[in-house]
Amino acid sequence: MEKDVFLLVQLLALAVWGNSLLTSSLSAKNNTNLHNQPQTSQSEGKTKRICNETLMLEVVHLCGYHFESQLNRMNSSDWCNFTLIAGYYDIFSECTESLTEKVDCFWPNPQVENYVINIHKLFFSNCTLEMIIFQDPPDKILIILITVPILLTIVMIALVVWCSKRNDILV
Repeated sequence: MEKDVFLLVQLLALAVWGNSLLTSSLSAKNNTNLHNQPQTSQSEGKTKRICNETLMLEVVHLCGYHFESQLNRMNSSDWCNFTLIAGYYDIFSECTESLTEKVDCFWPNPQVENYVINIHKLFFSNCTLEMIIFQDPPDKILIILITVPILLTIVMIALVVWCSKRNDILV
């Protein structure tokens, strides 16, 4: 009995250790630097470069400028047709990702996200022309949607009770 408990404690300790290794390797803590100090990698002995947020915002603005110039060549009524702007939007997204990573910043990050949200507000704020009004379904459909699960629950309970009383079938 004590052997089983000891084995269980060892297995639990192994699981916690493995989970901590996975969590630390999957987290972004290796890519962040809160104090803007050079970090050295113990295994490589190299100095990691720090994210230059000012340069990152400048290059993201270049991507936005290119995207804006492409959209301004179009008719503004076509901005809401995603099939027409999908190629431009894809180039904009890839541009922000690649240039952000080139200046040693992770992507997406809050600054880039705010910039993309501002682009959406600037170009796509009028795309929803009509207000969507949600309504309840008609009463007949609503009654069916409510009663079917209730009836299925009652039938399943009755089936379980009936099968549990008939022990000769199960044996």
